[in-house]
Amino acid sequence: MLGVPERYKIDKNFDIKTFLTGELTKQEKQKFKEDVKGITLTHQIIGEEIPSLINNDYNYQAILYFDIKVNDLKYSNFIGGILQKIVKPPAVLRFIDNKGNYLYCFALKRLSKIDSQEIVIDDIIFTQRSSLFFPDENATLFDRYLAFTKILNTGNKLTFYTEIITKAYLINYKHLWTGALRALDTNIFYDIEKMNEIRTLLKKIINLQNHLSKSITLAEKASLNSKIKSSFLRLNEIIAI
Repeated sequence: MLGVPERYKIDKNFDIKTFLTGELTKQEKQKFKEDVKGITLTHQIIGEEIPSLINNDYNYQAILYFDIKVNDLKYSNFIGGILQKIVKPPAVLRFIDNKGNYLYCFALKRLSKIDSQEIVIDDIIFTQRSSLFFPDENATLFDRYLAFTKILNTGNKLTFYTEIITKAYLINYKHLWTGALRALDTNIFYDIEKMNEIRTLLKKIINLQNHLSKSITLAEKASLNSKIKSSFLRLNEIIAI
């Protein structure tokens, strides 16, 4: 998956019950069992080829790659939300339905300030669906820019994963910002602060546009349009620096 080297290959199948923790309600457990047909840990990036990062905020000692077979991709958000909370290390989830359609889920996690044994999800994204048999533009871009050998920031596993999720944002929202695809070929990925700001701005623009579509007064529309324009200007400044 995504060009992860053979040396990290695991291909371990998990019993679905492994993920049915006490945190889930009876209804959630039932829905999970009905929707999920199989969970396989395909790869596990461990060791110090890409340095681990362990401090008060993060415990990034491994990056896990899972294939999750589902009845329908429309259940991915529900399943991914559960799995990303249960799987403590950063994880790449690929959901695949019985027709060969798939999508990815990525989530940035940090340690809880209250309980260091628990994690908090700071950011999560589900990509648009593609086909294993008929690759579209998104599939081509993911293979080109998210492949193991194409990740530039190997400073540690946090920067490595942050680059993956940031590139996923840029590809997923390439029609939102005209500079998104151009950003993929810049050096912004060597700077984790720039990566974090780009994702924050893209989410802000989406939120502002949602509000704009519901706004009524001209004053409100003007204010929202001004904030959207400002956010796009900042995005363009980041990739120009």
